[in-house]
Amino acid sequence: MSQTRTLSDIRHLLEQVQRVLIISHIMPDGDTLGSALGLAWALRARGIEARLSCADEVPPDFWFLPGVTDYAARTLTDEQAVLIVDSSDLERIGSIYGEAAFARVPVVNIDHHVTNLLYANINLVLPKASTAELILDLVTFLQVPLDLRIATCLLTGVVTDTRGFRTSNVTADTLRAAVRLVEAGASLSEISDAVFNHRSLDTLRLWGPALTNVQRRGGIVWSEISQDMLREAGVDISAAGGLVNFLSSFHEAQVAIVFRELEDGRVDVSMRAVPTLDVSQVALAFGGGGHPQAAGCTVVGALSDVRERIITALQEQWTVSPSDQQTTQRADGTNDRPA
Repeated sequence: MSQTRTLSDIRHLLEQVQRVLIISHIMPDGDTLGSALGLAWALRARGIEARLSCADEVPPDFWFLPGVTDYAARTLTDEQAVLIVDSSDLERIGSIYGEAAFARVPVVNIDHHVTNLLYANINLVLPKASTAELILDLVTFLQVPLDLRIATCLLTGVVTDTRGFRTSNVTADTLRAAVRLVEAGASLSEISDAVFNHRSLDTLRLWGPALTNVQRRGGIVWSEISQDMLREAGVDISAAGGLVNFLSSFHEAQVAIVFRELEDGRVDVSMRAVPTLDVSQVALAFGGGGHPQAAGCTVVGALSDVRERIITALQEQWTVSPSDQQTTQRADGTNDRPA
């Protein structure tokens, strides 16, 4: 189905409803938050009551976004449609999902991940650099004028998911979208400063031991964050946000991974890869998804077990490094054999 046809289907649906629930994915990042908020402000301009939902709390890095205090862990009540933003599958919205409730109303899936499972009644899914670009297309199609609030939210989505326009999927269309948002009043410098230049001391207390314990096996570089580490630092799981991008900047890292132990017996896995490698298929095989160079999944199991399963799957998919694949090297230079 063409993008224009899909946009028309969404517009037709929105013309028939008064209340919608817009859902961001768990462990929310700038793209899911900025995209959802930008869409909410646009729908409100059309007279639609837009409620925002996320199973997890919004990280402090994004408290500057206009309307962010409207977020709550809302489940579907009297809303007449659901719009899920930046989520490749329903598991990514966590406890917000309810099979019986969702079956009662139309569901719209707006996402840019190549591994998206096309799970909704209407699927606006295209491999752009950010979901915020798709929301901008929708806002334009709906003929809602861009104001400062919409532009700030959407530019935050573009900036964060492209790591400041540095990812390999940035295109001329991405840059043109950013120009439109800046022309509408969004401040690129203020957004970049807010999302990239500020870390709390508690976050640094978590990153310190995580970086000390960085390990390497061939071209795979990783760190692990346990529940004990989170408790000792006095932070929640969101404090690990951005760590995998930092690891990916290491010269030795063809693939960077952060394994985060969750409270429910699962492990969140975030992966980044150099442009010549694809980690999305491994993420998909473990029930996750993403992009070739940025993907993730949530896997049931102990931290050490999940780590070995993921690394083994990566090594089976392709040779990460022609040498030293079976050696694990710690940051202090000592070597261990894998478990």
